[in-house]
Amino acid sequence: MQVQRLASNLSSALIALAAIASLYIPPAAAQDGTAKPYTFSNTRDMRFCEILVAKKSGIEVYNTTGVSDCSPELWNAMDLESLQKQFGALKIEKNGPHFWMMDSQTVSFGAEASFGGINARWAAKLDPALIEKQASGTEPYKVFTPKKTQTMIYAKGKPVYELIDPDGNVYVLQAHEEQFPIASLDKLGEQLKLPTGWQYRSRILTDDLVMDLGPDKTIYAVGDQYHQYWTRIPTTK
Repeated sequence: MQVQRLASNLSSALIALAAIASLYIPPAAAQDGTAKPYTFSNTRDMRFCEILVAKKSGIEVYNTTGVSDCSPELWNAMDLESLQKQFGALKIEKNGPHFWMMDSQTVSFGAEASFGGINARWAAKLDPALIEKQASGTEPYKVFTPKKTQTMIYAKGKPVYELIDPDGNVYVLQAHEEQFPIASLDKLGEQLKLPTGWQYRSRILTDDLVMDLGPDKTIYAVGDQYHQYWTRIPTTK
């Protein structure tokens, strides 16, 4: 792919990629063999952000989970042009803030870097070919099959927020956006433009919901019109 062609498509494509990067990191979590798994507890409503560093060789994704709370002051003041020069990038895109919905999780990260005072760890390298595929964004409520390795636990006694498709498959909310505070999620369904036959619900878990996802399993997911992403509970169809 020509550098000029890549650069010309970066703005819209990176925004589209940013919407799914934190939630559906591919299993190429090996940055020169340095990526390792980390387990995080008390992640429900934990604020996190991501930085996408686009280079000719690919898009490097950095995630703040576990190393920074992505303070609004630093996040809003981030100088993308300066960082672009610092990292030798074609473009840098901010993704977030987001807020995790699971109560604990295990994911893999690599080396740490600083972006305008915000620390983040390497999470993945995305193929430049994704620029072409993601330039038009992800169609809301269209099922896709991401590849990733992640264990998410939603704790017994806590609420979960779900979408149910016409076939009865259930998708659980993985992270919410800043415009929908956690206290407002019971009414999120009023904001979603669900297709015919889809439903929104909230419920209190009577047992832990454990989602052990890996590249050897087929994972089904959908996004909504606000770029929030929902993962199908494996025990459903």
